[in-house]
Amino acid sequence: MKQPGKSALTRRGMLTGMASVGIGTAAGSALAADRPMISGGSISGCENAGVAASEMSGRIATPANFARAGRCELSRDTVEGPYFICTDTMNARNIAQGVMGTPMTLSLRVTDQACGPVPGAIVDVWQCDARGNYSGHAVNPDSPNLARQRGRRREPDVPTRFLRGVLAAGADGIVEFDAIYPGFYGGRAVHTHYKVHVGNTAFLTSQALYPEEWHDRIFNCPLYSEGRGARRVLNADDSFGRSGGLFTVRERGGRLLATVNLSIRT
Repeated sequence: MKQPGKSALTRRGMLTGMASVGIGTAAGSALAADRPMISGGSISGCENAGVAASEMSGRIATPANFARAGRCELSRDTVEGPYFICTDTMNARNIAQGVMGTPMTLSLRVTDQACGPVPGAIVDVWQCDARGNYSGHAVNPDSPNLARQRGRRREPDVPTRFLRGVLAAGADGIVEFDAIYPGFYGGRAVHTHYKVHVGNTAFLTSQALYPEEWHDRIFNCPLYSEGRGARRVLNADDSFGRSGGLFTVRERGGRLLATVNLSIRT
């Protein structure tokens, strides 16, 4: 993976392209109509009728980017976590929704056990903002109690949605979302969650971490770190994250590109 160095994004570049939002606050779309949840418990399914396809014409990632984005082997389920929502389908590709942070495109490729693409696979992604906040939930990201809540699902109690999205994979099995580099919150390493459905059935629920070498540069920005009470957990100390995947991160067109392969048994 490309190492962050002199050619990496400048501090100005890290924040370019997002609406100006004060530290500790977030923009976001007003609550539309979340997709119905059709099963509960630790693994949730969603009603996926009407989910838009990820457009191949606007792709930032190339097939070569996935050659180093993890081997083609069946991905492992981990915990869903407390903050999953069967989010509405309005945001489509742009899930940043005006939230300030380092611009980043998430590119996820869904393959089957034979390493072939899974066209039409539905992929949900969700992550926190630069300050560790998840949309839809009024939770203090610096609370020392968060680590004890990470396996318990919460009902949403805030009517905004950002950094949540759902798209159907194209013929190449790829979905892309325009987001930001996520921040951190108490008890967890930096990560993005994902859920892969075929039809209305959830086949994979997991999360991927980010390479440690990118954290030192990104979190030097005051937006991510100023006034924080939580300590960032290292990848090596996060048992849930180690069971999931690891994004490959590189620069592409003035933003970051994070890629990962997700392999399911169809």
